[in-house]
Amino acid sequence: MIHDNLDPHVSGHIEPAPQRDEEQTMNDREVPITADSTPPIVHAWLDGERVDEAALHAASGYELWSRLKSETDRRRRMNTPTPVSGAIMEAIRKDA
Repeated sequence: MIHDNLDPHVSGHIEPAPQRDEEQTMNDREVPITADSTPPIVHAWLDGERVDEAALHAASGYELWSRLKSETDRRRRMNTPTPVSGAIMEAIRKDA
């Protein structure tokens, strides 16, 4: 089967890039982040330190990190099914 080479540099046909007016061009610029940072109590909890549970639950950002932690723990307990693991090992043996 023959495939067409669509690379314009190889085929010899290169179209010039379209010209843009200065008004249409967007410049990169820094945008200040105005979001609140994570409270220190949440950082302490994430680091494994003992914290006041009531203050932790009242802190902004706790719900997100709590869900993230539970999802990470759940995925950490997941195992690859035996047939999939066997297929991976078989494919590795064929390549070697």
